[in-house]
Amino acid sequence: MRVEFQSTRILVLILVFVGGMATGQLVTPVWKLALISAAKSHYQEATYACDRSMRDHMIAKQYLYRIPGKESVMALRSAEVALLDCQDYDLLRKRLILWGLNENDLSLMALEAIEARARDLQQVIEIHEIRY
Repeated sequence: MRVEFQSTRILVLILVFVGGMATGQLVTPVWKLALISAAKSHYQEATYACDRSMRDHMIAKQYLYRIPGKESVMALRSAEVALLDCQDYDLLRKRLILWGLNENDLSLMALEAIEARARDLQQVIEIHEIRY
């Protein structure tokens, strides 16, 4: 009787261990999928807003170099204030990393954001292109 109890106890411990391992392996992908689906639209908006702010800032800087003046300086200052969108994007990115997403997950979400805004290949090229 004691041997049966001992073997049953070992079997239960093995089953609990295997069940815990299986749960541990399944929880991470499910968690990531849930987190991605919950944050995807907000992350895409933040990505697009930061990208647009950086592009506008670069254009304003180039405009100031080409045509110096009070109006150009005001445009550059406005573009610098708009760069706060990039701070929001960066904070969201860091929070998502803390919650368990990695750089590949975030890069995929950013690419999907760019593609969601582009209708054809030429627009995708224009979005990625850096103009001098």
